[in-house]
Amino acid sequence: MAAPTTHGPGSSATGSIFRRIVGQERASATSALPEPLAAQVPPLPRAVDPAPGLAAAELADRLDTVLGIVGRLAASHDRNELVLMIVDEAIRVLHADATVLRILREDRLEVAAWAGIPDDVARSLPVYRRDQGWPAEVIRAGHVVAYPDLTDDLGGPESVMPPGDLATFQIVGRLAAPLSHGGRVIGTLTALTQERRAWTSGDVAFLSTLATHASIALANADLFEQTVARAAQLEVLQTASARLSRATSVDEIGRTIVEETHGIIDYHNARVYLVEAPDQVVPIAFEGRVGAYEDVDYDLLRCRLGEGFTGWVALHGEPILVNDANRDPRGATISGTDDIDESMLVVPMRYDGITIGVITLSKLGLDGFNTDDLRLLTILADRAATAVGLARLLTRTRDLAGELRGLLDMSAELSGSLDPRQVANLMAGHLARAMNVDECAISYWVRSTGRVDSLGYYPALLIEQMEPFYDVSAYPETLRVLERQETVIIDADDEHADAAEVALMRQDGNRVLAMLPLVAKGQSIGLVELFSKAPITFDAERLALARTMANEAAMALENARLYEQARNLADRDPLTGFYNHRYLHERLGEEVIRSARGRRPMSVLMLDLDDFKLVNDTFGHLFGDRVLTWTAELIRSTLRASDIPARYGGDEFAIILPETDADEAHAVAGRIVAAFRDHHFVSEGRGAVPIGTSIGTASFPADGRTATELIAAADRALYRVKDDGGNDAAGASTSTPTLTVAGESPAA
Repeated sequence: MAAPTTHGPGSSATGSIFRRIVGQERASATSALPEPLAAQVPPLPRAVDPAPGLAAAELADRLDTVLGIVGRLAASHDRNELVLMIVDEAIRVLHADATVLRILREDRLEVAAWAGIPDDVARSLPVYRRDQGWPAEVIRAGHVVAYPDLTDDLGGPESVMPPGDLATFQIVGRLAAPLSHGGRVIGTLTALTQERRAWTSGDVAFLSTLATHASIALANADLFEQTVARAAQLEVLQTASARLSRATSVDEIGRTIVEETHGIIDYHNARVYLVEAPDQVVPIAFEGRVGAYEDVDYDLLRCRLGEGFTGWVALHGEPILVNDANRDPRGATISGTDDIDESMLVVPMRYDGITIGVITLSKLGLDGFNTDDLRLLTILADRAATAVGLARLLTRTRDLAGELRGLLDMSAELSGSLDPRQVANLMAGHLARAMNVDECAISYWVRSTGRVDSLGYYPALLIEQMEPFYDVSAYPETLRVLERQETVIIDADDEHADAAEVALMRQDGNRVLAMLPLVAKGQSIGLVELFSKAPITFDAERLALARTMANEAAMALENARLYEQARNLADRDPLTGFYNHRYLHERLGEEVIRSARGRRPMSVLMLDLDDFKLVNDTFGHLFGDRVLTWTAELIRSTLRASDIPARYGGDEFAIILPETDADEAHAVAGRIVAAFRDHHFVSEGRGAVPIGTSIGTASFPADGRTATELIAAADRALYRVKDDGGNDAAGASTSTPTLTVAGESPAA
């Protein structure tokens, strides 16, 4: 079996044409080969026909043809146009029965264009590996290989069996040239005949020249396509960058990324994540375009740092190109999804050297992305990271402006009140809204007693349900906040949380509690408690705002408390702790107005100690002061929390009884008289000293419609009792004293 004739590179191809044109070519079998190669090729029974009869004019015409083809190849950058031009010109010039152009793709020579054979036949042509059959020999040789007669060379013609009733295409002669560029084989170009063909050196030279320039043209076309594609990609990147620069929120940025990325990279699924403290990678945008990718639960997409491809990139800050997701150990299957052949492209979004997010692209099948895709997505990720950073700065600026407005509004409201409870309620409302929690409690710390007294609450309707105080020693975390001025956050589902705190939280249906100290002039004066019924995360910025608001409010609360103390000193009698004469008249006037508006009764008691002057004269004024203090405590023990006792002057007292009619007032007076009868004042070194009292009562509106009228009416009743011997009580509208004592009848 004879070997095919090979024609090496160099002057043996195009150079032979020039030699033949000037009459320097000899008609011998090996004249078309360079000497080193000719020495390696054994004598051929079917030598290449030198075509000695060709005229110089014909050779010149072929040269003109080659130059024309080369010019047309150089003028076009359309790959489809080029491959058709190559096979058409090859079949025309070589007078072959067919020509076939194959392009090398991933070690497979695939048919790209053909001429002279039906399309169905061409589609039946075999696809070769680069190391298989005659292509392997052509690629290995690196130059044109001629097969004059496959019957002799390979034992028989090569047959192509098309589908249907089409006739079999017999290949007898083949002239094959490799397409190479930059030292890399990119395909093959073959001329085929159905009969034996003695390929001439001119044929070899033409095909070699055409293959060389075809390789250059195809490479240029590829480069041109890449340039056009990159220009289009650059335009998309510019459009995406413009959209990103206009985006004002991270959600808008996420949508921009998944929408614009599809213009430069073909994907089936795109996800955009942001990294959140402490270790969460949270999706903000998703786009699915094929089957199962079209709808995915965002909660399933969440992951932690280091978990799966996305978590790995978020942790390490390095992009990855994954050709087979199932074989890469860094991957993790999303819960509820199946393992499928999939390729991934995952890049970090880095801002100021920190990974702030991740862009993840998925595509069904293997090897779905390439390094160009990775480069483009990395560029887009850099733009996106900058946009996210700026959007966050903008959001933070807006938040700061809102926080400042909130602080100013709170300060303005707090400055309008000096009532500690009203101030506390205002504080609770502002803090609850600013921190987006369900409830907020404001309490005052009484160091001397170890109590925390409730002052304010949000929502305000819950104030009546509050415990008035509690012992802080039973809650160590609360005590830590007050003593160390630390911020403490408790999650009821945390198994390590303080059991006492958790029990109280669960009782009220709360999940998370944040406690902050109220600090005024460096001292803890109280406590802020923020309650959330659902899971919530308090980041450092939010807690800093809460502390700022708490410190600002603490000063207002302390000022209100000091004012209340000063007001109490001004409103109260220092000896007995009862309200004084001035406050009595103010408060009685308010109660009269309230009763008139509500059409509700109210009463006043005027009370005077019997023979108190004798006590002072006998035992001295210091003893008398102790008697007055004892008297105040005894009176207080008989009253309701809503009753308002006052020292009217000397040994005379007055008591305002809201929501109390005449009969009820008489009963209260009876209890007081009975208390004095049942209890004697006892002092160290002295025996029991009986103290008597006389009481007069007056009720609104029967006995008076103003504070002055009511006091005067009660005072008149008091002096009637005095005139009748004292130690009794009488009403303003009653002519005789009436004493009501439990278990006794009124005195006649």
